[in-house]
Amino acid sequence: MAGPSDPVSLSRQERVAALERAVTSGNGLLAERLLALDPALADAHFGLQLALRRRGEALAALAADPALATMPIGRRWPIHHLCFSKHDLGHDPDSTGVAIELLDALLAAGADVNQGFPAEPGSDHLLSPLYGALGHAGDLVLAAALLERGADPNDNESLYHATELDGLDGVELLFRHGAVVGRTNAFFRMLDRESVAGTALFLAHGADPNAPLFVHPTDGQADGRNALHHAILRGRSAAVGALLLDHGANAMARFEGRSAYALAVASGNTGMARLLEEQGLATALGAAERFMAAITAGDDAWARALLEAEPGLLDQLAERDLQLPTELATDARNLAVLRAMVELGFDPDRPGESGMPPIHMAAWWGQAAIVELCLERGVDLERTNMYGGTALGTAIHGSANCPGRQRGDYRRTVELLLQAGARPRPEAGDLEMGSPAVTLLLEAWLAAR
Repeated sequence: MAGPSDPVSLSRQERVAALERAVTSGNGLLAERLLALDPALADAHFGLQLALRRRGEALAALAADPALATMPIGRRWPIHHLCFSKHDLGHDPDSTGVAIELLDALLAAGADVNQGFPAEPGSDHLLSPLYGALGHAGDLVLAAALLERGADPNDNESLYHATELDGLDGVELLFRHGAVVGRTNAFFRMLDRESVAGTALFLAHGADPNAPLFVHPTDGQADGRNALHHAILRGRSAAVGALLLDHGANAMARFEGRSAYALAVASGNTGMARLLEEQGLATALGAAERFMAAITAGDDAWARALLEAEPGLLDQLAERDLQLPTELATDARNLAVLRAMVELGFDPDRPGESGMPPIHMAAWWGQAAIVELCLERGVDLERTNMYGGTALGTAIHGSANCPGRQRGDYRRTVELLLQAGARPRPEAGDLEMGSPAVTLLLEAWLAAR
């Protein structure tokens, strides 16, 4: 079957578009195939010359027509083609140096270091060159060059996405150049992964542990949780909790009717619960919280005894309790607890806070054992999440983009989904957005059909 990863079947215009997507997403396999088939694609337009770091060709084009620096190509400007490119990053030691030279040439010709382009066609939300270099491509050297040339570190994207990089160099870079935590949700994003040093870094730069989570910082709408609530729900350690408490986090504040202690007990965060007990911050627990504590502790007998004593207990659970399987699906070590929850009556296909059902979350993280459990329960494989992906599409995308993909088994995850009847969707980019290993697996599967 021909598809985007089989460029022979594509028109030249389609090949150009596919190469643009490949260099932006870092799909080296597809880029190599396209350029091997048609080397002239590299010079199809000025933006591709910049994205592919074609120093001589790009500089010559700009010298012949300096206005190129300020002429949009599609819905992006040349500086975006340069800064959003992932092509050859980490493979060519000269790539970043060439990128900085090209950046300086663009700026000298009138390009704006803070020029944004719409995240979606018609959107008012703009993505900056700095976000492209740092948050998207992870190119810290190019990001530093942008900041030194006047890029605004407070672009409402870069600080948030810098927390997703390996290590804290990107966050430290932005703070050195004046990034402000303010009403961004970057601190909460930092708490989405275990990093005592990252938590301390944000607190040292003014993060307020009692400020609410602004889901969309620009619209002023907050959901009421503080940093301690969020850290508990994301499974952070007692060491992170102690830092937050030392900086004044209010453990008595309630989120969705529960104190920090009740949240910790109900979500199975025993480390946080123990910390709060030791600091005299434990609060009374209701029947629903005790029931959730039994489940997350793996004490099936206790959970069943509570349910027998109070048959309507499931109806008393909070929405967050019912959504817990999605949160647990990120890690196969939770398999036994998830299996017990399903047997006790929890819906294995219920979307979590992220809008993803458990199988999608497990697929994103490459947790094949949990995907297998969900498949045993007959979940809907055609269901799409808030990002438009199916379980299979989410696994494919995760294989190349999930921050924790090193601990996932994406080949096995994709194989399980294909065996269960999931179908790749080339038209949705399934053959373009995965790791090379997953892409080759999908191509082999399609070729056998």
